[in-house]
Amino acid sequence: MAVVQLASSTDVAEALGRDLTSDEEARVGAILDKASELFRRRSGQQFTPGTSLVRLKVNGGKVYLPQRPVVSVDSVTDDDGNAIEHTLFGQWLTTCLSSHRFVRVTYSHGAEEVPDLVRLCIAEIAAKVLSISPKARAGITQGTTTTGPFTDTETYATWAIGGQTMLAPDDDKFALSYRLKVPTVWVPSAPAPYSGFPDGAVI
Repeated sequence: MAVVQLASSTDVAEALGRDLTSDEEARVGAILDKASELFRRRSGQQFTPGTSLVRLKVNGGKVYLPQRPVVSVDSVTDDDGNAIEHTLFGQWLTTCLSSHRFVRVTYSHGAEEVPDLVRLCIAEIAAKVLSISPKARAGITQGTTTTGPFTDTETYATWAIGGQTMLAPDDDKFALSYRLKVPTVWVPSAPAPYSGFPDGAVI
């Protein structure tokens, strides 16, 4: 199954500030594939149009759909396959079920365009991979260059060693900012029956 990339080779060229070389053009597709899937996995979001089938627990009659934004809901059933009446508002489904029941929801989600910050982040990841020093790509953690009386020592970042496509620490934090944080649904409990006597009264 082909990966829907979250950035394009044009975005990568803009991040680099120059056209891609022939070698970079041959590599950039695979890099964008991996960077896109790593970001999706870490963020828990798809970012592009798709359809999901999920099984979710009802809380206070409500269910929060994880992929954003929700475009439409195709079906809502219980575990026995019975259709459940529901209404949709934003990411929330309201059902007639009590708490602790489960529903199976098939729904469509995702915007037509990837959010700009996500697109730019993926492009920068690819640009960084293409710009990794050949020494770091070879697995060397530190390199020294001597020119006449001058010596330059370079230490390569951990994520750059081996030239792998991976999320750098800042990219990882950015991806985590998209992680699902389900709002809490407060279900008020029924008030205690009135006894008719003040606390501590002796009968």
